[in-house]
Amino acid sequence: MNASMTKKILILGGSSEAFTLAEKLEKHPDFKAISSLAGRTSIPRKPAGTYRTGGFGGVEGLAKYITDENIDAILDATHPFAEKITNNASLAANQAKCPIIHINRPQWQKQKNDNWLEFDTMREAAEAINQTQSPCLLTIGRLELSAFINRTDIQFLCRAIEPPKNTDPIKQSNRNPKNEDDWPKNFKFLYAKGPYNYEDEHKLVTEHKIKSIVTKNSGGEKAKAKLDVARDLNIPVVMIKRPKLPTGHLVETTMDALNWLEQI
Repeated sequence: MNASMTKKILILGGSSEAFTLAEKLEKHPDFKAISSLAGRTSIPRKPAGTYRTGGFGGVEGLAKYITDENIDAILDATHPFAEKITNNASLAANQAKCPIIHINRPQWQKQKNDNWLEFDTMREAAEAINQTQSPCLLTIGRLELSAFINRTDIQFLCRAIEPPKNTDPIKQSNRNPKNEDDWPKNFKFLYAKGPYNYEDEHKLVTEHKIKSIVTKNSGGEKAKAKLDVARDLNIPVVMIKRPKLPTGHLVETTMDALNWLEQI
């Protein structure tokens, strides 16, 4: 621990939980928080207090940052699907002998009358869409859209925060579209940022005559409305399962994370 009474906390952020933690720690006399943002969007929401943007340079780079900055504890409040940074954080924390906790909000649970098809990978999801389930609403962000690029038989409406960029990782296909205009004509783009309410989601689905939805099981309330609409309209949902978390301390809420901090 630091010699001073104030403990230095690194928040690996991007989620709503990360912003809540930053706000609470900014007001806490015993902690000084540094939020780290991935920098995926050009105009990111700024957390309370001190923050940085961009990667660390893998496990070794993060471990060095933890040591150089005298970090006392790490709160991994990344998106539930930020598998790489979560695994890197776990390894780096172990290497630097720094306590770490992972905040993992509860998953969405399938309810009565839900029509879900659940898959482990985006490629499996792309292959599972029936030709009769077009148009399809993709609510997976912009970074993994290339998994669907060979489905020329489906009309896609892709909702993302920002347009695709030539720096986006294209992991799932040999094709390499550089921007929105370079994507196949069966891909249409819609730019929006949650939270989304039931009325707006219902309007979107009905106006575009959506017959299927692809989404990640992110959990939380901000993006849940589309699932309620799909249930009411009997629209199939192709659901991507969450990746496995590394072993270690896991909590579901920001309150649990703050309680853990008080005890280290």
